[in-house]
Amino acid sequence: ISELEEDLEQERQSRSKSDRTRSELQRELEELSERLDEQGGATAAQIELNKKREAEMAKLKRDLEENNMNHEMQIAALRKKHNDAVGELSDQLEQLQKLKAKTDKDKAQLLRDVEDAHANADAESRARQEFEKQSKLVEMQFAELQTKADEQVRMRKKYFSDHLIYFEKNSREENFENCRKKK
Repeated sequence: ISELEEDLEQERQSRSKSDRTRSELQRELEELSERLDEQGGATAAQIELNKKREAEMAKLKRDLEENNMNHEMQIAALRKKHNDAVGELSDQLEQLQKLKAKTDKDKAQLLRDVEDAHANADAESRARQEFEKQSKLVEMQFAELQTKADEQVRMRKKYFSDHLIYFEKNSREENFENCRKKK
């Protein structure tokens, strides 16, 4: 009996221990259930929040893609505008380079013409100086010849005058002689 009592006592202690453990486990289970319910509610709220966030993310992603497309279209338009402007500026530059080349060619021709004009002017100046020198020489020769001609005319007049005087004198003498002979 004592063994049975001991066994019974052990059985009671085991049962008491088992009841306590079971009640502790039950309490832990209830706490875990409460937490799980709380977590479940929180999880549902989290799921709703996540769905809202995913919807917002999807909207933001669409907005971002739309903005990216708009930016790409703007960039493409700006590139086209830039390329058109570069093309136009290239054409203008080419035209300006052609105009500059023509202007440089015309300038070089004008410089050659100016040099030729200076050379011609110098040649004409030298020719004019030579002409003036020759003209002065001719004028001097003319003056000298004029002086000689005047001298010749004077001498001729004198000669004719002297000759006339002589002739008249001779003629008078002859007439006088003739008159005397006649008498």
